[in-house]
Amino acid sequence: MPADIATSVRRNKTSATAAADAAGTLARRTRALGKRERLGAIARSLAILEHVAKSPAPVGVLDIIDALELPKATAYRLVDWFVSQGYLAREPSRKRLLVGSRLTTLAFGALAASMGNSEPHIVLQRLVNKVNETCNIGTLVNGEVMYLDRIEAKHWPLRLQFSSGSRVPLHCSAIGKLFLAFSPASRRRRLLQHLDLRRYTEQTIVDPASLEAELRQIRKQQVSYDREEFLDGVVCIAVPVLGRNGELLAGVAIQAPQARMGIEGGRAHLPVLRDTADELAEIFQAMD
Repeated sequence: MPADIATSVRRNKTSATAAADAAGTLARRTRALGKRERLGAIARSLAILEHVAKSPAPVGVLDIIDALELPKATAYRLVDWFVSQGYLAREPSRKRLLVGSRLTTLAFGALAASMGNSEPHIVLQRLVNKVNETCNIGTLVNGEVMYLDRIEAKHWPLRLQFSSGSRVPLHCSAIGKLFLAFSPASRRRRLLQHLDLRRYTEQTIVDPASLEAELRQIRKQQVSYDREEFLDGVVCIAVPVLGRNGELLAGVAIQAPQARMGIEGGRAHLPVLRDTADELAEIFQAMD
């Protein structure tokens, strides 16, 4: 092969190799850029959810844009998607954003799932061992009480179909009435306006005025009772687990058959129940 032809072939091969290398480098950079963009979108999404969840009041989209320094189009697109999927919700009369039911369920589901071997579970188990009755920890989720943890008494199980994640009504459960009683007046009025005061037993309080009187007593005494109001033959006593600023974080309760414990028997457990609430408050505040 003439020298000039061989040289030309070598140059073409070199150019092809260089082009292939350049194409490979470009492809890798494109994939890396795409990955970074995807990660960026995920980070922005989580930042929006976290910002709304941590806000003490509903927030507007412009507040989110300013706080997180997001492009306006991106923020509106992500917020609209979250609202459509139920992770965020809008105020009925305004456009500000609240935590949606789906995000609340996800958050408390994760919290309940993590309780199995946690400090709160150990504290609750200690209470069960002391009182020999079924005990639970519950909090407010979308207008209902959700059990974060529930431990059946070993020797005297109730055999009820409740577990972590189960929900019970506000107006006829001991923990539910705690949350109604400790809510600010304006929020309590809203909750009572939208509550279905359904009668579950003959003891269920279905009259709003009577329920308000009950809630005043609960606020005054810092203890709530379920006097067979949700389930026939079952009573419950609950006390508040409070945050640093006196806000209600959860309720801790003892539940037992009326024939075995009764309300007076429940009152005898108040000192150990309040001690348990104080322990749980310290744990929950440390998690904040």
